[in-house]
Amino acid sequence: MYVLKTIRMVSVLVNSGRDFDHSLCEFLDDFYSSTPDVRKTLIAEVPLEMSDPVHLPFLAATAHKLANDFDITPPAWVFEDSSYLSGKRPYVTNNAKGGLKLLYYYCSPPEFKHRNIFTSPNVLSRA
Repeated sequence: MYVLKTIRMVSVLVNSGRDFDHSLCEFLDDFYSSTPDVRKTLIAEVPLEMSDPVHLPFLAATAHKLANDFDITPPAWVFEDSSYLSGKRPYVTNNAKGGLKLLYYYCSPPEFKHRNIFTSPNVLSRA
């Protein structure tokens, strides 16, 4: 029997050795294919701490953006201190440089910018 991936499950899988990006994509596939009532439950639980300090803030930005995009009240955990990057140095995905880095600074979704994470504007898109 298939069990839907929650955003918390992403952190559990990553902590057990699974790839972050792959686990996040599985979660996104389940989220997008779910009903509105189920979507709310998929982002409700706080993810576990992970060894990479970017992962929890990235999941918080993901849950926050999905909540905003699907008219769901964002879960309270996305506003906790642990859901933000510590320090002042921004994180730019894909080690983007030059023009791509500037594009990420300009076009990154606000829920990510708010956490000092800069990425593509379609970061949560799935093919």
